[in-house]
Amino acid sequence: MIEEYKLKGGLTEEQIELMHEKALHLIENEGVNVPHDGILNILSNYDGVKIENRTVRFKPGLVEKAIREAKYDVPEYPKDKWVVSAGAHQTACYDLDSGKIRETNSEDLLKFIKLGDALDTVGSSPVVPLDLPIHTQMLMMYKVAYENSRFRCNDIYEHMDKPTLECANYVYEMAKAAEKRYAYGIWMISPRSFDKNGLEVAYRLLDKGVPMWVATMPVAGVAAPITMIGTILQSMFEIFFGLTLINLINTKGNNYISPNDAFEGDAFDMKYSTFVYGSVEYIHHTLYQIPLCKHYNIPVMCKTLLTSSKAPDAHAAAEIGTHTLIAALAGARAFRCGGLLSTGELYSGEQLVIEMEMIEYIKNVLKKQEFSEDRLMVDEIAAVKAGGSFIGRKSTIENFRKEYWQPGLFTHSNLGQWKEMGEKSLYKYANERTKKLISEHKYQIDEDKKRELDKIFEIAKNDQKLIDSFKF
Repeated sequence: MIEEYKLKGGLTEEQIELMHEKALHLIENEGVNVPHDGILNILSNYDGVKIENRTVRFKPGLVEKAIREAKYDVPEYPKDKWVVSAGAHQTACYDLDSGKIRETNSEDLLKFIKLGDALDTVGSSPVVPLDLPIHTQMLMMYKVAYENSRFRCNDIYEHMDKPTLECANYVYEMAKAAEKRYAYGIWMISPRSFDKNGLEVAYRLLDKGVPMWVATMPVAGVAAPITMIGTILQSMFEIFFGLTLINLINTKGNNYISPNDAFEGDAFDMKYSTFVYGSVEYIHHTLYQIPLCKHYNIPVMCKTLLTSSKAPDAHAAAEIGTHTLIAALAGARAFRCGGLLSTGELYSGEQLVIEMEMIEYIKNVLKKQEFSEDRLMVDEIAAVKAGGSFIGRKSTIENFRKEYWQPGLFTHSNLGQWKEMGEKSLYKYANERTKKLISEHKYQIDEDKKRELDKIFEIAKNDQKLIDSFKF
């Protein structure tokens, strides 16, 4: 085989060990605010835990133990192919018919779930059904995902919030009925704190023994140091602390760092006060993130399919294509935020379809190439004399489909052929393919399971405790 293409450089093992040492130092000497009396009471029973007011510090041995014991139940299906996570509960989208930006609704949720399943994507529900009462929106997102997709909300790449205990309990019941995976995630708040409500829900779920994950998203220059490497160190400090906390309190379930935001450090543009995913600085983040995840045996999931562009245009293509290719050369094979635009404010089905084509392009760039006597084709070269042609040769006819990738959107037509085919733009092709994939989607959950989900949802609609829990 010809040697595979790859990037060289980046963080060395010595640099990672130094960052590890500094993170442990911060955990032991500075600590994190834990605003929950019940959890503080549990932690107080452990040796190696120091609590002053609400600031908690852990001895390094507890942190190392939590890192060793973290379990990442990666499903079988991503092991032989590249993984794409699409969407992250957006509240605005491009209308598939008018092309206009508008709020998302239940119909969009169903369509984009079907689209994602047709493209074998994983992750969370792509959009929020804003036409429903707030207390049922999250439940509907899980319900539609369970009913119409194989992988959505059903593996380690799912990352949706469950904002109240009542909501978390209903999702738990639905997951059991649908025989889907259930986990609860705790988001930390940079710098050095937790969401109090998230801790309360986690505390109330401890008896269920469910998997729990932790994530943090420090923002460079805002909630973390201005340097990206400093921001990532803070991320290590916070998520190692968070992992240690859940490892001590959630003794009946397995615990892990969310692959979706492992060692996350968000670049921030001070001029516009915006996140700048897809920027040069965020690519640097990805190149730091990949070796860190490999070092700690965390599944690599890179946020390369996110752009600050507001439309499926050249700006989006440049940022996403460059970022994803660089990440793939660095060893990544799982990518997230498919279909997202404007740093996550917008969802576009066409954008997702285009990105899937871009990933196929990159996969074929990096495809293993055989080096052999047969592929050198010495006899073929000798057989075709001066002025001859290889186009009608048996070897050409038998092998051209193997040697050349045939794209679905990035057609190789010439100008005349393009005109004959209607002079369609890439966006038009993507729009047509998006609608076709949605209309032809077939997967549905078993009817018995769907009926159980319907019953649970009907009860939830009128559950006053659930309704009141959303009155923040």
